[in-house]
Amino acid sequence: MSLNRTDRRPLREIIYTQLVDDIIRGRINSGEKLVESELAEKFDVSRTPIREALLQLEKEGYTEHVKNVGATVRKISSQKVSEIFGVIAILESEATRMAVENEISKKDLAYLRRLQKDMFRSAKARDFINYNQLNILFHQFFLEQCENETLSGIDRDLRNKMYRMVSEGLSLPMNIERYIKSHDQVLEAVAARKPELAYRWMKEHILEASQALVKMMALRHR
Repeated sequence: MSLNRTDRRPLREIIYTQLVDDIIRGRINSGEKLVESELAEKFDVSRTPIREALLQLEKEGYTEHVKNVGATVRKISSQKVSEIFGVIAILESEATRMAVENEISKKDLAYLRRLQKDMFRSAKARDFINYNQLNILFHQFFLEQCENETLSGIDRDLRNKMYRMVSEGLSLPMNIERYIKSHDQVLEAVAARKPELAYRWMKEHILEASQALVKMMALRHR
């Protein structure tokens, strides 16, 4: 895979970005070894930017160095999932409260309700891929409206680490109706302009989803 030579960023950054995207979207799997020579051939570059990109991946927690193996995509434990979603719950509930305090417009509220209706249709059709894409938009809305780029950036990085597991729908089929109801509760609080209630429902929603995912992971590893 040749790189876009019109991209003016350093090669290590372009390669790092592509590898992160491959990991979070499941094109590179947990436990898979990343070999310098193979990646250099794939990207049609020398080993130097590959080595630099791999070091950055390890620094950011996407990979780990395994003795006698090399760079390997890190497997995410149920404990780590719980920890990361705990932080996401804090960030996104705060973002939701800030967004409501900033006064969400009628147009924006109508947009959220359309998303919710589309999610309901996807849930009814058991179209989990489309549901998940809509769900991402639902949560992104509050991060964009809170007007705090630092908060949004941290949350985005954490969500990326969880994206592949969530997109696989490990816990979605069994809990999708409950997640729809949770979104309804958030929307009711938003429409009523009650920031503290919106904060509470968003936090409970994310923690509930996290607990369901951790439970499903435990069942799969029995």
